[in-house]
Order: sequence, then structure tokens, then C-alpha cells
Amino acid sequence: MAIGLPIKIVVLTIVGMVGLAAMLGIINSSKDAVPKPMHAIINGSNLIILSDLSDTDVIELPIEVMNSRDGIPVERASVVLFGLNAASLNITDPRGETTLKFNKSDFELDANEGYLRLDVKATGFKDYTNEYAVKVVK
Repeated sequence: MAIGLPIKIVVLTIVGMVGLAAMLGIINSSKDAVPKPMHAIINGSNLIILSDLSDTDVIELPIEVMNSRDGIPVERASVVLFGLNAASLNITDPRGETTLKFNKSDFELDANEGYLRLDVKATGFKDYTNEYAVKVVK
């Protein structure tokens, strides 16, 4: 029994090294496996004053999503702005831009002010979140 043990150890070591080399080759060749950072910018005002709007006014918030490393626009990113019992979502175009729309009546403010949260998700990118993206004031 002692004679076969060193041969088994050598064979298992060789098989293990081959498996490790294969895994390292896959990890090193796949840079897309690591999600890239992205960020979103609200073009325009980050403040909505409800008293300045009539009941029929539509609030439009243009948003731009881009790769944080090189500034390239992120296409087909899911952009959601929500809070205060209101929500709007859309997908970015090839320029990384989208517009989210609200009505004045969508918001339910218990206090005189509140915030909308921005969530952005895209394949191959880390999720982006801004808890205080837009301030809403009565």
C-alpha cells in the first residue's frame, strides 16, 4: 500500500496543476467577467418645486449614463427614478441618454420636501445608485 501512495500523489498533483492552469487562463482572458463602473448625470435641475407647476405640467428629467473609466455612453441601461409614491423608468439610447417623465400629481409629500432615488443597471457594469438624486419641494 505504501508503494502506490507516492504515484497517486504525483498523478493528483499533475491533474490539479492542469486544472488550475486552465482556470487561470479563463480568468485572465475574460476581462468582461469583472463589472465596470458607471455613473449617471441628471442634465438640468436636481430640484422640483411643485408650487411652480400647474396640474397639467409634465416634469421631464434628462439623464445621461456613461462608463466611469473612459466616458463612453452606456447603451441599453435601465434607469429608474422613484420615491414619494412616484416612479419613472426608461432605457438609454446609443448616446447613453434617456428622459424620465412625471406629473405633478404623481408625488405624495407628507412633509414639505422629499427625495427621489436613482437606480441604474446595465449588463457588464456595477449597479449605480444615488439615494438623493432629486429633491422635491412643495
